[in-house]
Amino acid sequence: MSEGPDALPVVTKSEAAATDPMAAAHAAPRCGARCRDGHACLGPGMRNGRCRMHGGKSTGARTAAGLERCRSAPRKHGARDAKARAQAKLRGEARATLRELEKMLAGGGD
Repeated sequence: MSEGPDALPVVTKSEAAATDPMAAAHAAPRCGARCRDGHACLGPGMRNGRCRMHGGKSTGARTAAGLERCRSAPRKHGARDAKARAQAKLRGEARATLRELEKMLAGGGD
């Protein structure tokens, strides 16, 4: 090694980890799940060994309070309860009736 003002300091792994906050993240074990294109996932693994995409954090609500919160939460993506489906059906029927009335008023009704 060269000595002098241009020489780089020698840094050990533990010193690098102390100075680089991302060193622990980079050193985390990888997920390893098979992706759709066939290669192993390189995402950092959680305690269960899989990444957030292949092992997920949540296993769902387990307590009675948590289950009740899930039941009362607003539903999305078309998974509506019976009351919402009934209201949607009524709106559809009202639209159909309105179209029929508009045809009658326009003179095209028989």
